[in-house]
Amino acid sequence: MTRADTADALTGEQLTAAGTPRRRLYIEAAPGSGKTTVAAQRFGIQRFHGNDQRAVIAVSFTRSATAELRDRVLSHWGPDALAWPHRIVTLDTIVCDLLTHLLHTGHVRWPAGHHHLTVIDHWRLLLPTQWTDREPTVVLESGQVLTRAIRRARKGNRPSTADVDEALARGYCTHQDTRHLLESALAVDGVRDALCARLAETARALIVDEIFDANALDLSLVRLAADARLDVTVVGDPWQALYGFRGARPDQVPGLVQEATFVQRNLRTSFRWKSAEQALLAERLRAGQGVTLTEGHADDMDVLLALQWKPLWEAGPHVLPLAYGSTTGHIHEAACTLLLSELTQRTFGENATFHNDALTTLGIDHEAGQRLRSPLQSIVDDLAGTTDIAKIWTSLNEIVASETDRPLPKRRNHTHTARLEKLRGRLNAPASRLIPGLTAHQAKGREWDTVGVRLTRLERETLRQGLSADNEDHRKLYVALTRAKRMTTAVS
Repeated sequence: MTRADTADALTGEQLTAAGTPRRRLYIEAAPGSGKTTVAAQRFGIQRFHGNDQRAVIAVSFTRSATAELRDRVLSHWGPDALAWPHRIVTLDTIVCDLLTHLLHTGHVRWPAGHHHLTVIDHWRLLLPTQWTDREPTVVLESGQVLTRAIRRARKGNRPSTADVDEALARGYCTHQDTRHLLESALAVDGVRDALCARLAETARALIVDEIFDANALDLSLVRLAADARLDVTVVGDPWQALYGFRGARPDQVPGLVQEATFVQRNLRTSFRWKSAEQALLAERLRAGQGVTLTEGHADDMDVLLALQWKPLWEAGPHVLPLAYGSTTGHIHEAACTLLLSELTQRTFGENATFHNDALTTLGIDHEAGQRLRSPLQSIVDDLAGTTDIAKIWTSLNEIVASETDRPLPKRRNHTHTARLEKLRGRLNAPASRLIPGLTAHQAKGREWDTVGVRLTRLERETLRQGLSADNEDHRKLYVALTRAKRMTTAVS
């Protein structure tokens, strides 16, 4: 596909958003309106405009969203679009780059004098853990990186302070550490000016996808880019902001847009709706009008959604949720999640939602995870054919123990075996009738023809009264009810 062909395929609304010459642009995009397509076009237009050799950078907040945008850019513009220094990365990568610059300038001093860091997702990937309420925390004091032990209200699997100190001295840290350290450094005199100068020297444009998922540090970096006189484009939808529990501050985005004098362009036309009924539902939800959904059965749907995992497990054996619940970091939960992942792979061709978190909790890499697959598949088969849950639990522990040095629970309890019982119920249902169950968070960005939504009495009443974009629980409902192309149905 040529660049001209790609441009011709865009609607007038999309062309206006992608090609706006203003240096500060806010694109507000409704569900199914081609947000990723427009962001990819915006990237290519800025990448190939003029002879400025500084980088055009696009960022998102997850690896999956970043990969999708990168693939779209490569498809539309070809490999030259991402020739160095131009790149599409997670915002964590930019945070690491800026912290590394502060190490080189001496604004931040690392143990043992490191100027280059090895950044990992979690300490559990590298260090042994123990069940404790003391959490080692990496802090910045007078420009020096140190470790402090903080007592938490709840216990968890955490490394020791001594082990973290040793890892820091070897140049290791986590993404969370880099974020905390950069945020602390920004409060130090001279650091903001140094980073502003660095951005101005190395980059000319920044595109931020899903801006309403940004936390306070993320928004500070967008302001920093604007102050460095980069062209800045932010893309998102206030109705799909779901990550307040992770520190997202969607309430601060309008202030940023106003203060940095962003011009707004809207993507209102959705290409998702394949029926008049679904289009009308989406329109009424966004207008804050009350709605009552048609009642139906989960086994007639392509997917079942809910705001929590528990109602999905209670929906019946023909629904297979992709997680037991929000991940807790418990060893026994991680082992069961790997088992669930084998069933979701067999049935839907995708891993359980917290598959990677389970590997991290167990301290095993993806290669070891692949070695576990065959024995785990055997356990899935045994679970379908035996009534001895205790034997299954013992076998699961023995298999996982072959790849991890983390201590597995010596005694089982009802919580452990209840997960296995839940899986058994799904194994004894005909595979052709199993449908996936996801929460609104996991369904965001995805779409199906027919979607069932399991609502509580309070959620049904909320829908009857109408939704507000200022309420995160309302936004979760909005996301769940705008995933269907043809029909959204309430499921009891």
